[in-house]
Amino acid sequence: LLQAELHYLNGDIASAGSAYKASIASACEHKFVHYEALAYELYGIFCVENGMVKEGASQLQMALDKYTQWGAMTKVKALQRFVDTGDPSFLRKFRINN
Repeated sequence: LLQAELHYLNGDIASAGSAYKASIASACEHKFVHYEALAYELYGIFCVENGMVKEGASQLQMALDKYTQWGAMTKVKALQRFVDTGDPSFLRKFRINN
C-alpha cells in the first residue's frame, strides 16, 4: 500500500493503480480486513482524483463494507460523508487531518 502511495506521489499513475490492486489482493488473501478497508479507501480516492469516478465510487463502497465488517463505525460515518458529497478536495483534507 505504501508503494502505491509512493508511485502516486511521484506521478506514476499506472504503477500506482497496479500497486493499489496488489495491496487489496494481499490484504484479502491474508484476511486483514482493516488493511483491506484502507487499501480500498485509498484506491477509491486515487480513482476519484484521477477522473475514474465510477471505479472510485465502487472502491469506496467496498471500503465502507470492509470498515463495517471490521466494526469501525466512526470511520464508516466519516467516509460516508465524502461519498455523499462526491468532492475529492473534501476527502484530501479529511485524510490529512484524520
